[in-house]
Amino acid sequence: MTVFNYQCPDLHSHSLASDGALSPSELVKRAADYGVTCLALTDHDTLAGLPEARAAASQHGIDLVNGIELSVRYETREIHVLGLWLDTDNGALQARVAAQREARVERARQIGRKLDRAAGLANSYERACELADDVAPGRPWFAKMLEQAGRVRNHRHAFNRFLKQGQSAYVSTPWCSLEEGIAAIREAGGIAVLAHPQAYGMTRKRLRQLMGAFKAAGGEGMELAMPGLTPQQQTLLNECWQHFDLAVSAGSDFHSPEQRWLALGRLPPLPSQARPVWAGR
Repeated sequence: MTVFNYQCPDLHSHSLASDGALSPSELVKRAADYGVTCLALTDHDTLAGLPEARAAASQHGIDLVNGIELSVRYETREIHVLGLWLDTDNGALQARVAAQREARVERARQIGRKLDRAAGLANSYERACELADDVAPGRPWFAKMLEQAGRVRNHRHAFNRFLKQGQSAYVSTPWCSLEEGIAAIREAGGIAVLAHPQAYGMTRKRLRQLMGAFKAAGGEGMELAMPGLTPQQQTLLNECWQHFDLAVSAGSDFHSPEQRWLALGRLPPLPSQARPVWAGR
């Protein structure tokens, strides 16, 4: 059994395999440069970056955790669930990832059609695919395409004008349910962790309802040690993990070196009385 080195863990990161800025090997090297001893690659709805990351981790002396960040549906909202310590050969997980992939492809096609009309462009989907070198480009690639086409000033302007919820090219995605996503993670021998609970803009009551549904569906952990939490957010999250008896995790949600407000592995400590998700591993 692998014994992981959790002196400086970062269990939430992204690469070019989804919407990160670095290749999996570049991400691992950067994590090593920042002193990370254990890294989870948790790309959105894909396992594609893990083989490259695993090879790089062996070169840099980092313990790599097989991970994913699944997009799931909770009531009418999109919620993200991390799967950690996954058996990537598991059939149920592979089927779920394939279904998520198809949902992303269809969403990208719809975004392209909407942008052709709203931004006065042609072949928006194909142009975003070319930039991403992928048939399922996410919204950041459409933002880059819009910027290159001169339709927006920058990435933020692209989202504010076209791509964020409520704007002309926003498309929601028919993700699997919270229960289905957690079931696939558990089938693959993984632990399901609720990602960045504070990011959903929920009231205390609504967040506690989500936590209850997450725990009832088989969820076992929640992210707690994250950069940039306000004292009020930290207090609420501390209340939640204790009330629902959840293990806690630490992750930067790193996407790009341009995120100067965070760095791989630069995370606050976990409370001494909390149970880390890696306990016993």
